[in-house]
Parts: sequence; C-alpha cells; structure tokens
Amino acid sequence: MKRLVVRLAAFIILATIADVSLAGINNLCSYRFLWPADDAKPGMNLVELKALSIETSKIVDTPLGKAEAQIIDLSMGNGDKVARAQLLKIQGRDDVLIFVTETLQDITVPTGNYESPAFALPALRPDRSLSELLNFKIETFATPTARPVPTTGPVVMFSRKFETLILSPLDNFMSAMQSPVSGEWRCGFGGLIEKIPAGTKSQFILVSGQGINHTFLKWGELVQKWHGHKTADPYADVAMSRLGYWTDNGSYYYYRTEPGKTYSQTLLAVKAYADAQGIPYGYFQLDSWWYPKAEIKLKSSHDRGGFLLWEPIPEFFPEGLAEFQKQLGLPLVAHNRYCSDQSPYCQKYGCTLSKGDKREGAYPLDPAFWDEIMDNAVKYGVTVYEQDWLYTHMEMIPWMRSGLHNAESWYDAMADAAQKRGLTMQLCMASPEFFMQNLKHPNETHARTSHDYKGGLPKAFFWPPFHKVGLFAYAVGLWPFKDNFQSTAGQRPTYNILPEANPFGEALIAALSGGPVGPSDKIGASDAALILRTCRKDGILLKPDRPATPIDIMFLYNKSNIVGGKKPWIVTTESAHEAGKTVYLAATNLWPAQMYEPFLTFEEAGISGKHLVYDYLTGKYLISSDRLNFGFMPLEKTFYYVLCPLFPNGMAVVGETGKFITLSRKRFPSVVLEKDTLALAIAGVPGEVIALKLYSPRMPKLVFPLDRSVRISSLGQNLYEFTLTIPGSGKSELRIE
Repeated sequence: MKRLVVRLAAFIILATIADVSLAGINNLCSYRFLWPADDAKPGMNLVELKALSIETSKIVDTPLGKAEAQIIDLSMGNGDKVARAQLLKIQGRDDVLIFVTETLQDITVPTGNYESPAFALPALRPDRSLSELLNFKIETFATPTARPVPTTGPVVMFSRKFETLILSPLDNFMSAMQSPVSGEWRCGFGGLIEKIPAGTKSQFILVSGQGINHTFLKWGELVQKWHGHKTADPYADVAMSRLGYWTDNGSYYYYRTEPGKTYSQTLLAVKAYADAQGIPYGYFQLDSWWYPKAEIKLKSSHDRGGFLLWEPIPEFFPEGLAEFQKQLGLPLVAHNRYCSDQSPYCQKYGCTLSKGDKREGAYPLDPAFWDEIMDNAVKYGVTVYEQDWLYTHMEMIPWMRSGLHNAESWYDAMADAAQKRGLTMQLCMASPEFFMQNLKHPNETHARTSHDYKGGLPKAFFWPPFHKVGLFAYAVGLWPFKDNFQSTAGQRPTYNILPEANPFGEALIAALSGGPVGPSDKIGASDAALILRTCRKDGILLKPDRPATPIDIMFLYNKSNIVGGKKPWIVTTESAHEAGKTVYLAATNLWPAQMYEPFLTFEEAGISGKHLVYDYLTGKYLISSDRLNFGFMPLEKTFYYVLCPLFPNGMAVVGETGKFITLSRKRFPSVVLEKDTLALAIAGVPGEVIALKLYSPRMPKLVFPLDRSVRISSLGQNLYEFTLTIPGSGKSELRIE
C-alpha cells in the first residue's frame, strides 16, 4: 500500500514551468488556480491562472510552527496579475499543506448563486484512488452525505483502504465555500457576496493520513491549534457535567403542561417526582415555549414564528422566571430561536429583514441587542445559552450572505456577549460553518448533531448522522448532543405519532456521546434505574474519554443516513488508563434490516491483542483476539460490549457494570498495574455503593483495604465482584493481587 503523504514537489517543479497546473501533491491530488475570464461575470468561464513569478524556500512562522513558503504571483493569459498564492509546508511534516491566497483585483458583483464561488483559489482534484467521500451539507445539523455537494465544512476524501485526504477552510468560515465542479473542488467565497475587494485573503488546509477517524481528529487538532482553540472540557458546564431534564421537541412537556397546571407548576412537579425517584437532575432546559413568538401562516406547528421578546410568558411563570428558578433550586439551560420582524427589538436596535421569507424573520444589528439578551439570561438563572435555528438565520436573511464579514459579525457578537457574562453555549440546527466558527470562541461547549428526537421512528434516521456529524463536532472541539429521550416505552410526546420503543438504546447512545444526557419523561413514567446508568448518585455524568464515533468501515458499508448497511451500525469509544484502554462498542441492526454480516473483526474495529469481551446485556463474556460475533440481531435492538484488555497478570477489569461507562474517569480516576498488583482509585458520593467486576484466572486477593469494608463475591467463570461503600471523603482505593 502506497504511503499517503503530502509532498510539495511543486517547490521544485514550479521554478521551471510557466503555467500553474501544480500537480505536485504526490499520489493524492492535483491543484490549480482559477479566475473568471470576465470580471463582470464571476463564477462563469473560469480560466486557469499562470505563474508570473515564483519565490521559493522562504521560512515563515505559523501557529503550527515554522513553514517553508512558496509565493506565486498568478496572472491571466494577458499578463494581468489577479491573485497571489502562498503555499505553506510545515517543517518536519509531510501530511499538511496550507493555501493562503490574496486577491489583487476587485470582484464587484456576486455570482448570484450562493454555492458558486466567484473564483477557485485553489481548485483541487483528488486522485482516482480517493473514490469515497464524506461530506457535510449546508443545512440544519450539517447532514452528512457520501455525495459531492457544496459545503462550508471539511471534505473527507478516502480510498477503500482508508487512505484519507481532508480539505477545509482555515479561516473566513462564515463566508468560505467549497463547491464540486466536474470532479474538482473549487475553493472560494459564497457567491452572494456583493463585493470581494482587492487584498482579500483566504486560507484552506489539506491534511492526509491513514484512517478516517484518525485523520479527521488530526485535522481537527491542526485547525484548533491554528486558532489557539482547545477542545471543551467534558465537564465544562452544567449541561456537560450533570444529568438534565429537557423540554424540547420530542419531550413530553414540549408545548404541553400537566392538565390544569402552569408550566411553573408542571416543572416543579417534575422535580418533586424526580427527587422522590432518586433521579438527580442538575438543571432544567426551557425550550422555545417559554417566550412570546409571532404568529405566521405555514399551516403547521411552525406557525410559531420568531421571538417577540426573550422574556417569559407571564401566564407560564406567574411568579416570574427568576423566582421559579429559585424555587426549582437548579440552574437553567435556555433556548432561543430567530427574531421576528414584528419584535420590539427591531425598533430598539434596528433590524435587517428576511425580505419576503414566509418565516418573517429579522436580525437586530446593534451588538447591544446581545447584551440585553445575555443580561436577561443571567437574571433568570441561565448558565448555558442554547442558540437554535442557526442555519435558518443564514438561509433566511439575505444580509448574512451578502458581505464577507456580515455573518461573522452577527455570530461573534452573540458568542462574545455570552462569554463576557460567563455563559457557555450550545449550538443547534447548525450548518458546517458554525462548527468551524466555534474555533474562534472558547465558551461553546457542545452542539446538537442530530435532528429533533422522534422516539418511535427508526434509529437509522437519527443515529448514523448523529455519530458522523459528532466526529466533525469533536474534531473542532465541541461535544455532540443526541437530544432528549424517553426512558420508558409507550409515552406519547406532543408531536410524535409513534412512542419510543428502544429506551435502552437511547440512554446508551446518549451516555456514549460524552455530551449532555437529557431525559424528557412524563411525570410517573421514568425508568430511574436506566437513567442512573448514565451518572453517579449526585448526577455527575459518567463519560468515556471521547464521543463514540463510527468505526471506519461504517463509512464504506453504511453510507446511507436512512437505511442500514451490510454490517450492523457500530460505534466505539474508550476509557484509557495507565493499565490499558477499555473499549465500549455498541452495535444495532438498523431499519430496514439489510444487514447480513453480524460479526466484526478486531482489525476492523482498530483493536489489537487479547481482550475479554463482556456482553453488557447478558453478563456473559468470552476471550478473543480476533473477532466478535453478534449472532442473531433483532431489528433496532442495540447490543453493547465492553472490551477489556488482558493484563500481564492475567486479570481484566470490566468495571462498574451498573453504569454504561464502566471505567469512567469520574468513577475511576486511575487504574494502574504495579507488577502483579492492580491499584484502582475510586470516586463517588459518600454512601454510594459501588460494585466492580473483575476477571481473574485465580482467586484474587485484596491487599488494601484490610478492614472488611469490601465484600468479594464469586460470580462463576472466573468473574468476581468487589462491593464497597464510598466513605465521607468521596474517595476510596482498591489494591488487588
């Protein structure tokens, strides 16, 4: 298999050629630069530019380290210079190439088509071997697709051997565009921009590697480093760190209360019920029902238009929202949508309008608008601000796409106002450019990466796109949110025709995501035991080290977002400790049951070595080093396995099987093998009972503690269970030989 690298042979070749065909990225792609033949007709009849002059081997500083720079003046056939390109090769790396281009002439009219850029700086053609594609549509939730469509996010090109090449914008995220034309990716700006002045710079990055997950995360590490951004802490805010109760679309109380009760009374009753059941909610989410909206005529539930005020409807909270929050005793996550053109904010702050769009939206232009919104959030006890309908803003309001920095200024004003007040943010209904723009803001912690929860519909409609977009989100530093779910079957939320039939799978997928976990049950309908598999007794979520993502073969065999493939839908994540890495694997036979290979090799899953494979549903295990057979898989049933490495002393730690993430760092901060002694640090709530499962070929010996505070039980088949109660310090330790 040929090594997949980015080599700048063009550094040598360009010095001796006049035209810039630039077929210099060895084995991966060719690239060139295109400009409109007629400046009055941008985007049409693009012609290939020529190299007028070349400066080679210049060393420049970049956020990724020192780079060798090649600077090329690009001209039309008549000799007119129209652009300058700088190609950056990071020293010591052959897997990264950065294009920095600058226009030298004005583009004074739009192309008239948002998806058609005025020029291509550069235009990239992948090698034929990179025949497969993962792409993200410019629409709500950045729908993943295997087809070449215009995108504002990364384009993932790969071979059937998983040689991978990723192309993406590196800046100007809210206006950048990558559009496929005849097998070539044309990189530029959205075609509705009215003027691109001379001196405008654009940046695109090309990253290669082996494996889709590996290369995607490498790409994310590079673009984060370029912008000085870091992946959000998995416990960064209350939504990320604690179990929460959700009231958004798909929940039982979405635009519905208990009969005869206000929303305030209903939610306080939810809290009282949860307390009685021992369900430790750490916050409540308020969706769009809580503030007044304009009425529009779409003949659907969407007859609710944009917000009039971001203030509570008095009838819903007679005591006021701030007082309700005090009575609840928990912080709030609060939803917002787009602004109505009837809103008083338009008179106060001035608005740009949707101009004939049936949703009748607007955007207040004065940044002081966001100060008022975020001040309200603080006043109401909100700690996480949820901005929904993000793509709608872009698609509905022409101003957003008409200027190079218009959308950026809108988005940055919102994020900056939240950050100044210590608020974190959730992104919802985001198209790819919003995921990318997050790189410029440290207070965005998570994003919804699936469509609104519809419990009874096939999981094929939701889980594959959730996991694919979740990989994109995590690469740029955001944790994915699955959306709310019902913990028992048979509930009938407001707009769901079919009730949830797989609550176990929903709870599991939420826990494996590493993002928020949000039950949304009716009073009296919660499965407390199932919900508590996601968290500690105090509501602290028990998470894996990263979000569960599809194993690489899913991108070949399960391309569709609405039907299953030849393999079950398989995602993995892990908990890595000093003693070894434990892998969590979920597999589901998705609708319409097209799967015919109910097995997986360790190589396909990226796992090596001998592992104990623990079946979470049956409590049985096998020891294998090469293959996992699922057996008969009923439609839409989720199978779950914990793959535990066998240590040199013959032991394997399964962990706390009463929880989905059996070796989460919030429960087991460290697992260390000291010669033949296994040392585990344990954390929890004082009085919480912990049961740890361990495999050992011989009867294990507890060497600490020796005070009989730990009970050891044999479960048969060389499985043992250690049961202890967390002391007042919240910390404990086991040492086992």
